[in-house]
Formats: sequence, structure tokens, C-alpha cells
Amino acid sequence: MIERRTTIDAIRGLCLVNIFVNHLDGGYLFHLSPSRLGFSDSSEVFVLLSGISTSLAFSKRPHPVDVAGLVRPLWVRAMRLHTFNIALILATLALLALILEIRGPIGEVTGDAALLRDHGPWTMFWHAVTFRQTVGYSSVLRLYVVLMLIAPVLLRLAAWRWWAPIPPALITWAIAGHFDLVLPNSLSGQPFALTILPWTLLFATGIALGRAMTLDVPLPHSGSALALSLAYLATYPMLAAIVIRVSPDALEWAEHRNASFWFGASKTYQSPLRFLHVMALAYVVAAAPRAPLIRLLYRMGPDHPLSRLGRNSLLVFTVGAVAAVAVSEMLHLVRIYVTDVLAARIAIELALTGIFIRAALCLSPKASRPGRSAPAIPAMA
Repeated sequence: MIERRTTIDAIRGLCLVNIFVNHLDGGYLFHLSPSRLGFSDSSEVFVLLSGISTSLAFSKRPHPVDVAGLVRPLWVRAMRLHTFNIALILATLALLALILEIRGPIGEVTGDAALLRDHGPWTMFWHAVTFRQTVGYSSVLRLYVVLMLIAPVLLRLAAWRWWAPIPPALITWAIAGHFDLVLPNSLSGQPFALTILPWTLLFATGIALGRAMTLDVPLPHSGSALALSLAYLATYPMLAAIVIRVSPDALEWAEHRNASFWFGASKTYQSPLRFLHVMALAYVVAAAPRAPLIRLLYRMGPDHPLSRLGRNSLLVFTVGAVAAVAVSEMLHLVRIYVTDVLAARIAIELALTGIFIRAALCLSPKASRPGRSAPAIPAMA
């Protein structure tokens, strides 16, 4: 069980670094991000792993626990997540206010900074803490708060039959996507990026997989399944590199892929293409542990930097979400004052990213002490 958690932590840590890079507006490193190689990205991986981790943490109990017995620890967890969410919102608003002060009242601002200028800090704060408006990257923790609130029911279903959380979540996902049951942000009017109903399927699938791991349900090893998964993972790079360059229809689909649920690749709706992509990726990682690169994840110990980041993922993500807003503003200033030297701008972005990773590691102590093991509930489970 500890080895499983360490591997999960290592993957979480890799996702955290990738998420930070992808959150940098105007940066260049995101062009090297693994997220550009597939329909899904680190967000899907994180939600799936959170379901697995939550299930592993509670499946070790000797007897099935009823829903009432699961409510207290998981809802306390939800309260802790929301506390971090409030801290993230306050820090982001303070940073946005500083950006407005630097740019001046007539400076060109967009996004959250423009909303803050138009609506004021109190309105922004109230709408954010009541889950009606995203401030910075608060929608991520908003999603996890709600997932912890519904987790007792999903865990109880998994205790009955390990696969039982999937059917109700699948129905909810299909209805929400087909009928466009996505609430917009109350102030901006834009749909939430990580809307709750469609994303429940990934979390429920993680709950089911975690329960199956506890029961030692064998993973179906099939050369055909592995080949199909690898072929599907290769679809997006081929589409992006070749097909859209020679097919006008493919190019039109790529430009409007986020607007369709069934046949698109929408992150908001959690389209089938994205869900199948993350499941294919999970199958390859589980079925081919000795493959190049994948075996490195399995060999990472609890003191590896990625494992340390993943073990402390809640704090690292919260700090990283605020830092990404600050670094994005710094990169904006760099684009203004360092206009002609691309290498210098990339070097500055690399340095700022390195500073964040180093600071995050300082917040993530080593775990290899005598008698100390991994925590019962990983940080953002």
C-alpha cells in the first residue's frame, strides 16, 4: 500500500509542476508540456488519483463503514480544502489589487483584474467563496470541496461492489454533458472550467479503482488492450501534427473542439475523448510498469522531489496557484521591456519556475524517518 501511495505521490508531483507551467500566461514552457500531447491533461489525472487515494485511505478499514461514519472525516476534509480555497482567493485578490495599482486606473487589464476593477474586492470575494465565481484558479479547490462532500456515498457504493460508483456517475456525466448542465461564473458569465457534474465520473472511477486495488482485483493484462491504448494515446499528436494540416474538416474540428460534448474535446464538459484518453493513459501506466519512463515513476522513493511535492499537494497547489498569477504578471513586464531577446525571456521564465519548485520543496519535508510512513489521506484526496 505504501508503494502504491508513493507512486501516486510521484505522479501528483509531476502534475503539479506541469499545472504551474500551464498556468503561466504568456510563457513559453507550456509548449513543452505533456498536456500538449493528448486530449486530457494534469487536471484529469489529478482528479482520478484523488478518487484512488481517497478509496485506498478508507478501504483499509476492517469492516464496511456506513455513510454516516464516512461523513465526518470527509466533510472535515472538505472544510480544510475550503479553508485553503479562501486563502487562495484572498491572496489572489490582494495580488490582483497590486497589479491594478501598478498599472494604474487606466491601464489595460483583462480577466480577473478587470472584474476586480469593475466589481470591487468584496463582491469578488463573496462570489468566489460561495462557489459562484472563479478567482484565479479557485475553481480547482472548489471542485475538490464538492467531491469530498459526495465521497461518502461513492465509498459506500464501492464497499458494496467495487464498480458500483461508476454507473450513477456515468449517468450524471452523460446527462450533464448532453443537456449542457454547466453553470456560468456569476460575474464573468463564462462557464466554469472544472464544472462539477461532468467531472464526478473521473472521481467515481478513481474510487472504484482504489477499491479494486484493495481487493486485489487483477488488472486485465491484454496485448490488444495495451496496443489499443497506445494507439489512442498517439491519436492526438498525429491529429495535431499531420491531420489538421491536410484536412480542412479536421482543422475546423480542432478550432471548435471545446464547444461539443459528445464529439469534441471539451475540458468543461469532460468530453468522452478526454475521459477515454486519461483512462488509456492510466491503463498503460498500470499495465506496463517496466516501460521506459513509466518505471522511473515506480522506482521513485518517498524522498524524491516529485514524491515530496505530491505528498504535500494541497499546500503546493495553493501556493503555486497564487505564484502563477504573480509570475504571469512578471512575464508580462518582461515582454514589455525585453522585446527582442527570446532566449532571455525563456531564461527568466525557467528561473522563476525553478524558484517556485525550490520554494515548494522547502514546504514539503522529507518523509524517510524511522517509523514514519506516508499520510493516511494524501493531500488533495
